[in-house]
Amino acid sequence: MNLAGIALADPMIWAMIGFPSGIYFFFLGFAPLQRKRFLQNIPRSTIRGAALGLVEVSGKVEGPYTIIAPLSEEDCFYYRTVARPAGERTVAEETLSAPFYLNDGTGRLLVDPRGAQTDLPPLLSEDCSDEFPDHLRHFLSRHGITPASSVSFEEFCIRPGDTLFALGTLSENTTDQQKFLSAAAADLQQRCEIEAEIPGASALLAQPTHQSPAKSSSPFDLHPPVVLAGDGTKHPLFLSARSQREIVTALGWQSTLYIWGGPLLTLGCFWYLLDRLGYL
Repeated sequence: MNLAGIALADPMIWAMIGFPSGIYFFFLGFAPLQRKRFLQNIPRSTIRGAALGLVEVSGKVEGPYTIIAPLSEEDCFYYRTVARPAGERTVAEETLSAPFYLNDGTGRLLVDPRGAQTDLPPLLSEDCSDEFPDHLRHFLSRHGITPASSVSFEEFCIRPGDTLFALGTLSENTTDQQKFLSAAAADLQQRCEIEAEIPGASALLAQPTHQSPAKSSSPFDLHPPVVLAGDGTKHPLFLSARSQREIVTALGWQSTLYIWGGPLLTLGCFWYLLDRLGYL
């Protein structure tokens, strides 16, 4: 056993590490406690009854057109894809979103997901080595990464029909609609992803895809009077696959563990150090 292994096997070393760690955990616990209280203080509302300002709403996801997630190849309105080559600091990360709506039965609310913080389970999580499918190689190549011996992939998506909890700022819709990913741009993105998955699919791509730019007959109002987004400063849009109750409960357990467990860890380590040094 090397010197590092011998040192870490000594409970005295762990006690010296645990003493300041407990203090750190104690102060760390106030962040989730503050976030828990913040969530509890924001009024929960139906979409029809939501007022301008910070709001919490939940609903089913729907929209006029979708994009394709590059790894899972799922139709979605939002994806965040991350690739981590083993042994390298370089991380390939890609996020793309199209505007979508939340529908809770009382109304429909346009969501601008750009820059949102998300709490989503990974739709895809896998490690690849040696054999890389064409669409994975395509994703890595457009980020300038040569496939290494092993690459970890994760992908998070918001798909049609998903139920989302959203915390954001409801404001008048003064957004330049040209900044949204248009139906034509989403159609082009789908074609590119199909080509990456099926090289040479020119015959397929020559035909219109299943979606086309929204027409006036679309049931979705692309220029509604209000939009849910981040405020650009203190409160970014937060989207979660968990309900508000589940998030608050998890934050409560986390803050309790840190705030109470931290001091107990510090006191236990302090007692052990005093005992080992002969002061007890």
